Amino acid sequence: MLPLAMLSLRMLPLFMLLTAALLSPAPLRAQSTAPKPTTTKTAPAKPALEVVVLGSGGPRPFGRGGSSFVVLVDGTPRILLDAGPGAFVRIGELQLDLDNVDIVLLTHLHIDHTGDLASFFNARALDSDGPITYRIFGPDGAGQFPKTSRFVDQLIGKDGAWAYQTTFGADETFDVHDLAIALDSPPTKIVDDPSGLTVEEIATHHGDCPSVAYRIGYKGESIVFSGDMDASAIPNLVQLAKNADLLIFNCAVLDPPASPSQLYDLHTPPHKIGEAARDAHVKRLVLSHLAPDVASQKLAVRKSIGQSYTGPVSFATDRERIPVEKGFLQLQEK
Repeated sequence: MLPLAMLSLRMLPLFMLLTAALLSPAPLRAQSTAPKPTTTKTAPAKPALEVVVLGSGGPRPFGRGGSSFVVLVDGTPRILLDAGPGAFVRIGELQLDLDNVDIVLLTHLHIDHTGDLASFFNARALDSDGPITYRIFGPDGAGQFPKTSRFVDQLIGKDGAWAYQTTFGADETFDVHDLAIALDSPPTKIVDDPSGLTVEEIATHHGDCPSVAYRIGYKGESIVFSGDMDASAIPNLVQLAKNADLLIFNCAVLDPPASPSQLYDLHTPPHKIGEAARDAHVKRLVLSHLAPDVASQKLAVRKSIGQSYTGPVSFATDRERIPVEKGFLQLQEK
């Protein structure tokens, strides 16, 4: 046998070879010359129509803005519907781009629906880089309430309270239309843009204050805004809202006798709202212009409406975005 030292010397070359093999870098793998596939991110689809709730409250101050909405068309703000107190603040909070808002729809001229109208004009003009032409629609006058054209003139006309508004920002033109207020007046189409955007209106009834409701349509989708109205105008509202995708109905009273009796001459109670939504076959109902007692008794209101209308019902909140396109509605309802 060889001495242990000699065995170690003979095995040394083998040990060195193994060590070198372990320490040497691994051979590089052949690099593919084929280009890596590129992934294109598709921008999320935008609903044809979308409602942004600026204010979901009524005349009482309890943390909600006064009634006001902005309607987006293909993702772009285009229509202001009512401008209650708080609309100006909500526009800023939501960073809404007003550059293309050129249609203003007023359901009636109570303070809680128009208190921020001049503020809206001011905000729109200060950020504009060119002239603005507004198409403004609202009810004709009666009693203590001026017609809409006079109301706008009293705000920002030559002799208006804020006449400076038209000289403070962009050059503004106000094309104001006064709408019929008799309940037997036929519905009329007041906007019919080449893009396919349409607006229809019909007279409603809100005590001694002239009022109208509106229907906005685009790409087969539709939204109806009731405005403030009492139950006597339900036949007109049903006619306007037939098969609408979304009906936003103002809900400021509970069923009789839970609210003061005089308020039923101004507003529609929940069970009547349910009947109207059922008869119009609307796809979805959103309640807005909420009073404190209505907001605190949502279960009772839902139950009352549910006796007639079995579709989805929700309560509007300030800053809420409501997509109207059918696919988006179905997604939200799941």
